[in-house]
Amino acid sequence: MSILKNYMLVFFAVGFLILGIVLSASKPAHSDPIYHEVHYPHGEGPFPVVIVLHTSNGFKTVKRRISKYTNAGYAVYAPDFFKNHGISHSNRFDTWTIFRKRIEFELTEIVGEIKKNPITDNDNIFAVGFSNGGYWAAFLAANGHVNAAAAHYGVWSWPPDKGWDGYPANYFSDKSNPVLAIHGKRDTVQKPHFVFKQLAIIEDASKKFEKYFFSDAGHSWDCKPCKKDGHNSVATRKALELTLNLFEKNKRR
Repeated sequence: MSILKNYMLVFFAVGFLILGIVLSASKPAHSDPIYHEVHYPHGEGPFPVVIVLHTSNGFKTVKRRISKYTNAGYAVYAPDFFKNHGISHSNRFDTWTIFRKRIEFELTEIVGEIKKNPITDNDNIFAVGFSNGGYWAAFLAANGHVNAAAAHYGVWSWPPDKGWDGYPANYFSDKSNPVLAIHGKRDTVQKPHFVFKQLAIIEDASKKFEKYFFSDAGHSWDCKPCKKDGHNSVATRKALELTLNLFEKNKRR
């Protein structure tokens, strides 16, 4: 009997070990949320929230934008969706190809973190993204994770030889939440000739999609050190105004 008992104990131990391995394999590689900073406005909550999403030049580019939203009364969650995956400007296309599914999951985890925070307003979560981050802001609203989102000079397409696969347009449907695409007609990075075709596809898919074009602005219009298309202070102010108006219009009272 003791031998049989020992065999049974070994059998169950091996079974639990296998189950543990299967469950571990099914879990995300990183169980904790990706690195993110949280900033609050003055006053007492609960605060509406803006998820602010960085460009292909990395997390550092989001720093100067945070105060614009806290000054408007929003708590800001700023995630670094590059760090865990070793992404930089040089391999930025991996963001939307190799690591697309992983980053989708990580950003929805951030939404989950917001909803657990007792001083945030779970009914009013928004997103704004810049260039690369514009893609992800669109993802969040198109899939209903946030009330609405704005994409400033967002990524809407890229060369097929770099893995372009129809996203972010493919995220959109008649169930998508509002998204505002703000784009410059002089953008030399996300060129209008290619972008406008994608925006037309999105308009057909979602009635809640809007666009606004600056005739005299290029890419990164709010970045003073960025020399490629040049800084445009008028576009910078107007884009912020449009974004805050979008959020206000889509607040749940």
